[in-house]
Amino acid sequence: MTNYTHLVIVDTLTDAVAPQQSRYVITAQDYISNKYPDQIMAKANLRVINLCHNYEYLRLGYYCSLLADARGHRCIPATSDIIHTNWKRIYKSSLPELESLLNAAPISPGAEEYFYFGRTQNSALQNFGRKLFDAFRLPLIKVAFAQKADKWKITQVEPLSLSDITQDISWFNECLSKYTGEYWNKKKQDNDKYWLAILHDPEEKMPPSNAKALKKFIQIGKKKRFYVELITKHNLDSLLEYDALFIRETTNVNHYTYRFAQKAESEGIPCIDDTASILRCCNKVYLHELLHSKKIKTPHSFFLNRRQKELPMPAQSEYPLVVKVPDGAFSLGVFKVNNAEEYTEKVQALFKKSELILVQEFLPSDYDWRIVLLGGKPLFACKYYMAKKHWQIYNHGAKTNKSGDSDCVPLPDVPKLVLQTAIRAAGLIGNGLYGVDIKEIEGVPYIIEVNDNPSIDAGVEDAYLGDALYEAIFDHFQHCIDA
Repeated sequence: MTNYTHLVIVDTLTDAVAPQQSRYVITAQDYISNKYPDQIMAKANLRVINLCHNYEYLRLGYYCSLLADARGHRCIPATSDIIHTNWKRIYKSSLPELESLLNAAPISPGAEEYFYFGRTQNSALQNFGRKLFDAFRLPLIKVAFAQKADKWKITQVEPLSLSDITQDISWFNECLSKYTGEYWNKKKQDNDKYWLAILHDPEEKMPPSNAKALKKFIQIGKKKRFYVELITKHNLDSLLEYDALFIRETTNVNHYTYRFAQKAESEGIPCIDDTASILRCCNKVYLHELLHSKKIKTPHSFFLNRRQKELPMPAQSEYPLVVKVPDGAFSLGVFKVNNAEEYTEKVQALFKKSELILVQEFLPSDYDWRIVLLGGKPLFACKYYMAKKHWQIYNHGAKTNKSGDSDCVPLPDVPKLVLQTAIRAAGLIGNGLYGVDIKEIEGVPYIIEVNDNPSIDAGVEDAYLGDALYEAIFDHFQHCIDA
C-alpha cells in the first residue's frame, strides 16, 4: 500500500505536477467531496498543498484550505494565511523587512519574480524568497517590484496559478520535491523513514549534548530508521523539510532557539523543546511561583523587585543565601552571598540585567539528583556531585575540575519520594524532555529547578542505559510523528 504523506490539490488534473510515490494529486472538487483513497482518509497529520488558482474569500481555493483545517490536515496555505494575503492593510506590515533584504541583495530583481515554496532561480534572492515564504505561506507567489529613490519597493504580492508556470515547469517540480522531501531522499538510506533535524551550535562552550553524543544520535538514528541531520541557526528556512526537530542548544526565550521551536509548532512539526517548555523552564521566577502554587517543596524563596523603594535585608542568621537571575543556565547567573555586604553588592549588579531577582535559602548537599523524564515517564537518573571545593556542580571560575563527578543510578534505586516529586514537577511543564534537579535533605526532596533541555553527554548521562537512552528518544519522536 502506498504511504502518501502529501496531498496536492489542483483545479484540474495536469501533467505539471510530476508524480511521486509519497504524494497524491487530486482535484479541488474531489477533495471537497472526500473522493480519495481510504489510506489517505485515515492518515493522521497528512500534509496538504493547495495549488488552486483562486484563494479569494468563499472561492474554491479558500474552501479547500478551510476543509483541510476541519479535517485535521496540515495545509499550505492555511485559511489564516489566505486572509492575511487578501487583506493588503495586514500584509503591508511584512513589507519593510522584506524590502530591506531585497535592497541588500547583490543583484537587482526584475520587474517581477516568481517564487515556488520560497525558492527562486534568481540566486541573489534566495534569502528574500525564504523570508517571503515565511511571511505569506503561499506555495506559488508572484512579486512585482519598482525602484523609487534608488530603493527597490514591493508593489504587489499575489498568488500564482499552475497555468502561469510554463517554461520553468521542471524548476517548479524541483521546488515542490524539496518542500515535500522527495528531493532529499537520495541522502537517506533505503531503510530510512523519518528525517530528524538536530539544532546545535558547534561553538557553544557548554552545550546540552557533546560531539560524541551527537554522533551517537546519528548512529542510533539509522537503526531506528531516522535520517539525522545536524543543523545550525542558519537553517531556519529549511525547517519545513524535516519530520521533527530536536534542539540541542541552550534555549532561551529571547533567542533563535525559541524561534525554531515556534516555527516547528506553527508547521505541525514535533519539537523538543517546545515553546511552552522553554517559556516555563527558562524563567526561575515562573518556576518558583508554579511549584509554590502546587505546594511542591522548594528552598524558601522570595523575589526582589528593582523598583522597590527599600531593599529587604535578611537577618544575619539567614545567610548564606543564593541569588539568581531568572534565566540563568548551567549554574550561570547563580551566586552565593554570605553576608549583608555581599548580598547588597550582588543584588545591585543583577538588577542591571533583570527587573526581578530570586533569592533562596542555601541548602548544602554533597550532590544533586537529576531525574530526566520523557513523555511524562522517568527516563534515567543521575547524581551530580559538587565541583571540587565548590558549592555547585559547576565551578565556572576554576581553571581545572570545573564540574564535579556524576553517577548514573538505576531508576529502581532512586528514592521513591524523589522520583514521585520529579514526575509531579515535570508534569506541570508539559510532555517533553525535562531534567528535574532535586536536593534531598534528610529524606525530603526539594525542587531546585526544572530544565527543558537536560544534558545528554556521551560517557556521562548514557553511562547506565547506553544505546537504550538514544533509542527511547527516537521512539518518542516516532510516536509524535505518527500520532
